Amino acid sequence: MSAPALLHLALRYLTLALLLLVANFALPRALPGDPLDVSAAGELSAAASPLSASARAALRAQYRLDQPLAEQFVGYVSDLRRGDLGWSLAFAAPVHTLIAQRLPWTLGLVGSAVLLAALAGALLGAAAAWRPGRSEGLALAGAGLVAGLPELLIALGLLLVFAVWLGWFPLLGGRSPFAQAELGGLGALLDVLHHLALPAASLVIAQSAAFFLVAHNALAGVRGAPYLRTARGKGLPERRVLIRHAVPNALLPVLTLIAIRAGHAFGGAIVVERIFAVPGLGLLSYEALRARDYPVMQAVFLMAGLGILGATALLEILYRWLDPRTRE
Repeated sequence: MSAPALLHLALRYLTLALLLLVANFALPRALPGDPLDVSAAGELSAAASPLSASARAALRAQYRLDQPLAEQFVGYVSDLRRGDLGWSLAFAAPVHTLIAQRLPWTLGLVGSAVLLAALAGALLGAAAAWRPGRSEGLALAGAGLVAGLPELLIALGLLLVFAVWLGWFPLLGGRSPFAQAELGGLGALLDVLHHLALPAASLVIAQSAAFFLVAHNALAGVRGAPYLRTARGKGLPERRVLIRHAVPNALLPVLTLIAIRAGHAFGGAIVVERIFAVPGLGLLSYEALRARDYPVMQAVFLMAGLGILGATALLEILYRWLDPRTRE
């Protein structure tokens, strides 16, 4: 990748990051009310807070809510430059502490779900495309049906069947109370995995259909290509033709989709973590949204947005490096 192309890529993503910063500041303030006009239940009410008028005025000044939006934005950017994410009104704690406590849950849940969905969806899509027939049509119809199901419906279905009816998995939470003390290291880890099985399965099912369709379309378009006929003519086994020659053509679209679906998976994690009460960033975002907790909302959504931008940039560089048609 040439230096001018790399510079152009860096400027483009820097511009997107600045736009993300502006949107991240503006969107929470577009909601009705503010942190001092919302009760603990999330109901808008000017009298919801028991604070005195002077205390409310002091808090408004501390959080710059009494300033024009332009001055609030300048203060927000200034705080970010110092690495200060602010103080949460709803949780009465530093925002960076809340994120540090919740981030491992969401990273483990979303990261494992996207990777498992990419692996399972791509393998099933490749298998369906490689052997066309009636089963291919049924698989495509099933993938299209699953792709239209929202995470909410999938999560509620899994919760009802496997947690309520069968009782195989816990209903709520990320771990059992006192699991670390009672079960020890390995036992506590297995307890966490047991609690996260249904939330992860919800995201895997919701995400895998897209990978199935992308891998299927990529392989279906090349299964009769001349270079594959040449490979078969050399006497290579069909499995080796698939793995060594056909699958690399589906790899780039699948890698690109990973970055795209990561953002979608984070949005789904907000729903799934709320349903299963997993103590991750998704549940934190939901709680902060109800309380109009600007510092928490800004920090979580900014981290998620920058993470997706960074993943997309890395994948674009990888795409340009792997695909000779895009090299400059």
